[in-house]
Amino acid sequence: MNAENGHIPQEKGSLFDAVVDRLSYMSVMVSVLFWAVSVFSSFPSLAASLDQNILMADPAYYQKLMASLDAAGLQKEDVLLQKTLLKKLIYFATKKPEDRIDISPPRDTDQYLDFFERYITWSRRRAAMTEKIDETTKNIKVLKDQISSLSQKDPSLLTLQLQYAFYKKGLEFYRASLNAVVKAMDEAPKVLVEALPGIKIDERSIPSNLQKIDSAMEKLDAGIQARRIEVERLNLLEKEDDAKRLKAAIKGLLDQKQKLVLDKMKILFLKFSAELREKRKEVFKTGSQIVSLASALEDGKELGNDLAMLLDGMDTLVLGKARTLHGQTLQEIKLLLVRVYKAVSAPIFSIGGTPVSILKLAMALAVFILGFFMGSFYKRNINRISLAGRTITPSTRTLLANLGYYAIVTAAFLIGLGVVGIDMSSFALVAGALSVGIGFGLQNIVSNLVSGIILMFERSVKIGDFIEFEGKLRGRVTDLRMRSMTITTNANIDVIVPNQYLIENRVINWTMRDQIRRFDIPFGVAYGTSPDRVMEVVTDAVNKSGFKGIVNTPARKTSVIMVSMGESSVDFYLRVWIKGIDVMHERRTRSRFLVLVYNALYESGIEIPFPQRDLHLRSVEEEIPLLLKGTERDGPESSGDSSA
Repeated sequence: MNAENGHIPQEKGSLFDAVVDRLSYMSVMVSVLFWAVSVFSSFPSLAASLDQNILMADPAYYQKLMASLDAAGLQKEDVLLQKTLLKKLIYFATKKPEDRIDISPPRDTDQYLDFFERYITWSRRRAAMTEKIDETTKNIKVLKDQISSLSQKDPSLLTLQLQYAFYKKGLEFYRASLNAVVKAMDEAPKVLVEALPGIKIDERSIPSNLQKIDSAMEKLDAGIQARRIEVERLNLLEKEDDAKRLKAAIKGLLDQKQKLVLDKMKILFLKFSAELREKRKEVFKTGSQIVSLASALEDGKELGNDLAMLLDGMDTLVLGKARTLHGQTLQEIKLLLVRVYKAVSAPIFSIGGTPVSILKLAMALAVFILGFFMGSFYKRNINRISLAGRTITPSTRTLLANLGYYAIVTAAFLIGLGVVGIDMSSFALVAGALSVGIGFGLQNIVSNLVSGIILMFERSVKIGDFIEFEGKLRGRVTDLRMRSMTITTNANIDVIVPNQYLIENRVINWTMRDQIRRFDIPFGVAYGTSPDRVMEVVTDAVNKSGFKGIVNTPARKTSVIMVSMGESSVDFYLRVWIKGIDVMHERRTRSRFLVLVYNALYESGIEIPFPQRDLHLRSVEEEIPLLLKGTERDGPESSGDSSA
């Protein structure tokens, strides 16, 4: 509530309020500990850390390390493993990954089909590379945890450091190779469409060739099924050796079937190309048949998606997007969505070796926006609940609201970084570099943030307190944030004060523990007046005034004391204890009691003296006494003449 409206926030509330205050203290402590851990985690410790020299070294460094191991002449298992890892590191450091695959445009039908088969190989290679990258990423995370758990003197530390560097180098190598494959697959539709007009396709032989392949596949399926039945019989007879030989034969038949499937896909691709060149509507049906056949292969799912992207890309280049979308079936629309997903999930840049895609950025942004709205919702509802219950003090309410809001937003930010895939160790390096900038340009901002945390933790200044510093500013604290504090003066002027200023300067808190303050009202009476009578008159007047907020207890009671005997008056202080809103309005309260004292003295006939001064003239000009005597001698007539 606003103090101007007559409601004073009570710091001493119910048991629930005390519990909430304790919870707020714990929340502040958790926040401070979280901040301290994040700051001090970048400092060196006794625990082992990643060796950047090994990670970023050149081949000469690895060869020098290899020579030192050879000179030691040890044949331990760890040393042999270290040598093997160094050989791998030298390989990765000397051999550059394939950053681009040479794509030669096909000139005849055979080269056209070979290019299609190469595309299938690229698809399988891409799937294998992706799986390898995922596995290597997991290995890197495990090794990083293992290294951080060791001490600097652990004998196995060097092996783990080399293995970590091997995985990191391998990860960079695999990602570069994957990018080359992805670029080749992206360029494939354009290359095939450009070569399509010069390719001779015998459409009349396509149906008979497809029929031959189907017949051969039917025979293979029948032979595979018959042998599987025979395997079941051999298993029942417990003839394991014969069953194993028969299973090997089945695997050979399955490999033949895989080859027939690829041959059929190549023939259908020729049919698809002929129909696309003539812009026939049957092209979409043929494309669906090719994608369906890919599902029969071992890696059919990923291959089917990649083939769908290839065929859809060729359709778009020849027919245009509008006709392509109009002619696609539901299955092809799904494949188009897969293509869009692959496009947005493709890396656009890297941070610390971690590829970042549009999809990751969008997900991270969505997480951060969701966290921001959740923090705002929490803050808004904490304020609403506390205002409805009236059991939580304004300072506690603001503290809980701000801490919860910052905690939710910080958690959303960290989760967003995790979604992008940024390694927190890389983030720590960035934070270390940022600390240098903080030392030069952001020192005041960080100082204000830390000061805000200190103020929240100490609670020396709270929401609703009436404070004053250096006699320049006086007002009630209406908001306490991480960077600054808002003070509303009695003139209803909001003053934003940086938190650092309140930490570094002396602050007078009028209402820190309670809302009671003693006012000393000075007044004086003429000499000759009984001091006891003055004390009695003024004290009775205060007690009978009926003013609200006056405190009268054995420890705090109204009194009048004589403080001095001045030049013109006997000086007194009216000491009165005030509680409530009048504490925050010093001038108005003093005026009220000064009027009360004046009226009480006036009604009791006690004189309030004017200043009295005695004037002694040590030297005077001679003309002044003569003029004064002349004036006395002339009398009224002279005065009258003068008037005239």
